[in-house]
Amino acid sequence: MNRLELLFYPDGTSGPVRDYLQALSKSRDRAYAKLSRDLLGLKSEGLRCPWITVRPLGEGLWELKRLYDGIQYRLFFCVVEGRAWLLHAIEKKSEKTPLSDIRLARERMRGLGL
Repeated sequence: MNRLELLFYPDGTSGPVRDYLQALSKSRDRAYAKLSRDLLGLKSEGLRCPWITVRPLGEGLWELKRLYDGIQYRLFFCVVEGRAWLLHAIEKKSEKTPLSDIRLARERMRGLGL
């Protein structure tokens, strides 16, 4: 899978992930730059992009992982027909991703009819 169109839940152009990234650009611009680069890689090269770390969470849900300055950033997304829908974003300090965040991303995925 190559090029992907990036869309923000729920309508494609705005939503919680876009709001999160905009806030991050103001509060931690270097972390924002790293995540923006990762999203560019996802967009241009898809899930096989060599410089990003993604992992499947099952049922079509994916997690983009980025560690920067001691904070683990996670962007949850699904891929459908050449489109990556950005569903949810978190910051965490523990190894394990909270189940509540995975459930929320899956709920948003279902909200898209997927």
